[in-house]
Amino acid sequence: MNTFNAEDTLIIVGIVVAYILFTTWLTWRLRSKSSGDFMEGSRAMPALVVGILLMSEYIGAKSTVGTAQAAFEDGFAASWSVIGAAIGFPLFGFLLVKRIYSTGKITISGAIAEKYGNTTKNIISVIMIYALLLVNVGNYVSGAAAISTILKVNLPVAAFITAVVSTFYFCYGGMKGLAWATMLHSALKYFGILAIMGFALYKTGGFTPMIEQMPSYYWTWDGHVGASTIVAWLIGTIGSIFCTQFVIQ
Repeated sequence: MNTFNAEDTLIIVGIVVAYILFTTWLTWRLRSKSSGDFMEGSRAMPALVVGILLMSEYIGAKSTVGTAQAAFEDGFAASWSVIGAAIGFPLFGFLLVKRIYSTGKITISGAIAEKYGNTTKNIISVIMIYALLLVNVGNYVSGAAAISTILKVNLPVAAFITAVVSTFYFCYGGMKGLAWATMLHSALKYFGILAIMGFALYKTGGFTPMIEQMPSYYWTWDGHVGASTIVAWLIGTIGSIFCTQFVIQ
């Protein structure tokens, strides 16, 4: 397998550091200046910005690096892990958004307390802490996998770097600063994915040679994953949209 030499690593690190410094400055400029900005962007962000902020959850390391690895192992069926988001967000919009918004609350536990009281709220809060911890672990490990390869550091160190940088963005930027910085993050990530796809198709000669050379199960709806796993992915992804604090907020 090809590895990065010292020169490659220096170039990549230089680009990453320059990008982090620029987005740090951008986040600082756009930082939240009130509690309303920090928690909910003062409820004044354009719909396009909010939409991209929501979408950004599904073009992060977990949904690009992780799904790509799953596709390499199990075929096209790995895409179901992301297709679930395309199903879940419209359902979320039609079924829950107005109800949450009408409560005037910006947390899941707060909205639940309105109807079911503080005891239920406390139970839900504990569950949410555990669930969000697992979500963050998934994000940090996925991002750390790429960083550890580039910087040639072990996974815990790479995960720590990821955690520090991401924590800074939100703590200083809040929801308002994070939303606008995410516009840039998402554009670059989306461009990167398209560039990688274009390069892969160029090197392979298009889809036809790949289809001819790869195992037939790569191109079936369930691959080597199986229907039960796909159903679990859909339930997990759609369910996460309805109960993730980031989405509600």
